[in-house]
Amino acid sequence: MVSLRRLPLLFALCATTTLSHADITADLGLTSEFVRDGISQTGGNITWQAGTTATHSSGLYGGIWGSGIDHRKNDDLHSEWDGYAGFHLPLYRKWSIDSSLTRFTFYGDKDRRADAYNQGALRLLWDNNFTAGYRIGEGYYGSDFNLHTLETAYIFQTKTFSIELYMANHRLDNTDDDTNFGDSTSTDDYWHFRVGVARTYNHWDYRLNLERTNLGKEFDGGTSMQFSLHRYFRIW
Repeated sequence: MVSLRRLPLLFALCATTTLSHADITADLGLTSEFVRDGISQTGGNITWQAGTTATHSSGLYGGIWGSGIDHRKNDDLHSEWDGYAGFHLPLYRKWSIDSSLTRFTFYGDKDRRADAYNQGALRLLWDNNFTAGYRIGEGYYGSDFNLHTLETAYIFQTKTFSIELYMANHRLDNTDDDTNFGDSTSTDDYWHFRVGVARTYNHWDYRLNLERTNLGKEFDGGTSMQFSLHRYFRIW
């Protein structure tokens, strides 16, 4: 497996390869709460989100995505910016695979700069409706441990909207007093479920998610609902 530490080189390669024959889009929006992997990143507060993606006909793609974050009194972080690059490969009939690398970075608190980490992902897709995947977060939030995620999802498409059913298990390969998912260092995993309804109309995306984890309140887990509104733009 290619080391995740080579992400900057892969981003540069993706950019130089795609710019000449790429579709480039951007989006700007608001969400009532930023939740990643079932854990709130804004403490229940509304925030902005924005990004841009370049997609090449060969299957290569790359981009940048950002969001406001608010961990309340725990730190002074105000935003997250992620760079990603990947490749989508058709296999047989409606089957395809997608592999990607993402670099998560955080801003606003110099003591949390070391929380930046890399994530690799490999997903098997059928007709862009069914997904089964594996992700690994290397040095999860600046720790000495990796986060392993097994996930599956299915999207039901109608003429006017879509319904997503999602399930994942997130597991650390080790724990300590600072990196764990429970009241003791022995809790190394948790479950995450999501039901989402989405509609795209005239370059606007409307989305309502209901999420549930078996995490405690100290992780801003449990049950949450978010509504988001994004506007998409064709740049190239």
